[in-house]
Amino acid sequence: MIMAIALTIEMGFLSLTFAASLKQQKTSVFLVSILLPPLALWLGGFLGATTAAAVDASPAIHVGLISFGIAALLFLVTEELLLEAHEAQEHSAGEEHIWWVDMFFFLGFLMSFLMDKLLSLE
Repeated sequence: MIMAIALTIEMGFLSLTFAASLKQQKTSVFLVSILLPPLALWLGGFLGATTAAAVDASPAIHVGLISFGIAALLFLVTEELLLEAHEAQEHSAGEEHIWWVDMFFFLGFLMSFLMDKLLSLE
């Protein structure tokens, strides 16, 4: 419940900022940009609720979907942080991107999942 309230407040301020940035646009662009996101959220909520009702009967599929969502979120967050870290490194040291650092990071991420799976079998 706390996360829902916090996200509601955050999205409220984000939408106000977005609407203010669209003031300079034509009326048609402004209206489409203001009306399309809530409609997309409504449609996504409807599809999510329909899918959740269908998946409720199968706990394995439910766990798989939740796991995929968490892994995707972690990937997006860590990838963004890695990009920012590499940009900061390039600006400060003038060095190029080191590809194998990313490879080892994601290999470690994969290994943590595999170790959890293998150790839980015993």
